[in-house]
Amino acid sequence: MIVKDKVSWVRLLFHLRGSSIVETWPRILTVTVTAAVVTYIELYYSIQAYTLTTTPFLLVGVALGIFLGFRNSASYDKFWEGRKLWGTLVNTARSLTRQICYLTDSKRDHEILQPFQAMFVKRIIAFAHALRCHLRDQEPFEEIKKFLPADDYAAVVAAKHRPLIILQQLSRDLAIARDRRWLSEYNHPFLEAQLNEFSNILGGCERIKNTPIPFSYSVLIHRIVAAYCLSLPFGLVETTGVLTPIVVLMISYAFFELDAIGDEIESPFGLQPNDLALTAISRNIEINLLELINEADRPDAVKPVDDILI
Repeated sequence: MIVKDKVSWVRLLFHLRGSSIVETWPRILTVTVTAAVVTYIELYYSIQAYTLTTTPFLLVGVALGIFLGFRNSASYDKFWEGRKLWGTLVNTARSLTRQICYLTDSKRDHEILQPFQAMFVKRIIAFAHALRCHLRDQEPFEEIKKFLPADDYAAVVAAKHRPLIILQQLSRDLAIARDRRWLSEYNHPFLEAQLNEFSNILGGCERIKNTPIPFSYSVLIHRIVAAYCLSLPFGLVETTGVLTPIVVLMISYAFFELDAIGDEIESPFGLQPNDLALTAISRNIEINLLELINEADRPDAVKPVDDILI
């Protein structure tokens, strides 16, 4: 995610980091060169056979704008839903930590209960890191090893769906606390409800990751944008003359950028500059939860590198 202090309007015009121009400039250059060739042939050889009126381009341009707007709206909905799910994860992790610390109690097993509470909270942290790595197709071994007991860590490593196994271990811990009378029968369902919220977050994130916008729709948009921009000089050259390449450059920049932005934000859990900062969010969860259990050894928050927060 791009994290940048507010800059002037002029500086923003020339800011490249995080812009889709890095990806789209070859397409824009191709269309602009095509426009220059068409303009040269039209002006110096007066070949009228291949020129068109602007009417078809006006009609197609309106329809294309509607298609791109719908596609980008759908992509942004996925991006924003992903952010809301991770915001819910932060809140649920904090609430569950607070509840496990104050709703579990035992005068007889007080010395055992405190390590149990710390282990439970660290398992929540492991779940957050495992979920991030699961969504980014990364291995979470180094991230979660220090938060799990050796036998539980081995079970997670051997599993295919690691966040789900950690969630099962959290539920097992609550059952142990209930059976040992550290957690009352009345309070147990409230903590299980928080684990259900974790499960809903996991399923929601997987839905976003595994359900792309229909491929046929994306292909249609790509083809129409390319065809429209490549044929645009034939409809403008008689009207705009030598300025045709500049006009085509501006129009193709707008359409290619909108197309690329839709592609980029459709998958919000990756490592691209405009993707969600899952590493920073999971690190904040770790810091917050360790602070709640008075753990002195806490890491620093993730800092942006070259204005990019991952």
